Amino acid sequence: MRLPHYLVRSATGVFHFRLKVPPALFAHFGLRVVKRSLHTREPKTAQAYAYGLFVRYAGLFAAHRDAAMPKPPSLADILSSVDRGHTRTYELELDAHTRQPTRIRTDGTEADHLRALQAMGVVFAQPLPPRLTLPEKKGTGLTWEQALVLYAEAESKGLKPNTWSQRQRACASFTAAIGAKTPVANITRVMAAKWAHGLIVGGMAKRTVGNVVSQVAQVFRMLLVRGEIEGANPVKGVVVVSKKEKAARRDEGFEWEPFELADLKRVFDPANLKRTTTEHVRWGALIGLYTGARVGEVAQLFLSDFALVEGIPCVRFQVANDGQTIKTEDSRRLVPLHPDLLRLGLWERVERLKSEGEQRLFPKMRIDSGAGTGNAISKGFAYYVQTQLGLQPRRKNGILAFHSLRKNVIQMLQGSAVPEERRRALVGHEHGDQDVHRSTYMRTWTSEELATLFPGLKWSEWLDFVGLRKMLT
Repeated sequence: MRLPHYLVRSATGVFHFRLKVPPALFAHFGLRVVKRSLHTREPKTAQAYAYGLFVRYAGLFAAHRDAAMPKPPSLADILSSVDRGHTRTYELELDAHTRQPTRIRTDGTEADHLRALQAMGVVFAQPLPPRLTLPEKKGTGLTWEQALVLYAEAESKGLKPNTWSQRQRACASFTAAIGAKTPVANITRVMAAKWAHGLIVGGMAKRTVGNVVSQVAQVFRMLLVRGEIEGANPVKGVVVVSKKEKAARRDEGFEWEPFELADLKRVFDPANLKRTTTEHVRWGALIGLYTGARVGEVAQLFLSDFALVEGIPCVRFQVANDGQTIKTEDSRRLVPLHPDLLRLGLWERVERLKSEGEQRLFPKMRIDSGAGTGNAISKGFAYYVQTQLGLQPRRKNGILAFHSLRKNVIQMLQGSAVPEERRRALVGHEHGDQDVHRSTYMRTWTSEELATLFPGLKWSEWLDFVGLRKMLT
């Protein structure tokens, strides 16, 4: 739908009325552009509101044009008031506020000075219309404290518990800096930048500050959508970690490290793995080793997520049951189960739990923890690897944990003949927003096509299947 020139849509979807003031009326109205939020995302409603405003402002401009710009005299009137061939040009300086003459340049003679004064008497006989004085912005309206209550009521239920906790902590920091009673309309980008700068000066890493800032920016995003504030989000982007800074951070070793092959053998040695006391850590680690799935994806598996697709045993990472979440749309995927997992008894476990009336793959494990659905597996695996086996990351700033298995899977497949697109489909990595080839033209991978990934994962060359199966069952 083609919109009229005076109707614009913001990035948040809210329509705004925007109309240029005629240049001749800049001084009279004291502004160049009229801007007003229409507080709606509905195009037809916005068009009706905007049209009404356009008619009213057009009438206002017409009514004030004559008052602000008196009709100039005709050429005949001008010529009759001066002697032909004897006109004189004077340079005037006007006061910026009163627009009255403060200085005039003549040729220095008394006669020319007198003529200049007479000319000014004619030109400025009628006072110019006064400037429109805009009312000073008042500190009224919704306060930051009230905005947080609104946000909690409208948005908190749709957030993961750990995400909501992070957002609350970030907002508490922002509140301490600007004050709970500050009207949201008065919160400026300068105030937000000073708060963020204070966090950095206080010793918080810039990358962490960027995450904290993004949490608070979400509250202002809601306020923009509701029409409580106008313009740009005052918090979004006040701290930006550049590509150069990100690269420098990686150079310092701040990233997930894959397990070395020798360490993987130790982790999955039955004699070591039996030191873990819970099934969800044992099975979770093996599923992670063969699927590259995120820890939360593994932890929240329901028995109904397992199914035969085209005759191939598969698992679906999806949101089909209470308590399940996905990171991105690409996380919603079908993954064929590696024959090694079947050999270890995973399908048998699924069938047995179904017969016992259970619903989840790990029925005794909590997935409603405030730290995330995969917290139990993550903590148990970290304790096993770091404390019981004594494995540490290679670099001082590196991280060695469950997510390291995801990196092992991707790097192992990278060295195989498996195409990148199938690797991404397996682990649920999203492509760029501009990947039209994939988003528009490609179909979903079939289980048979994804099963071609199996030969790329060569863990069977050293896994002790007999010992592991005995321990697992």
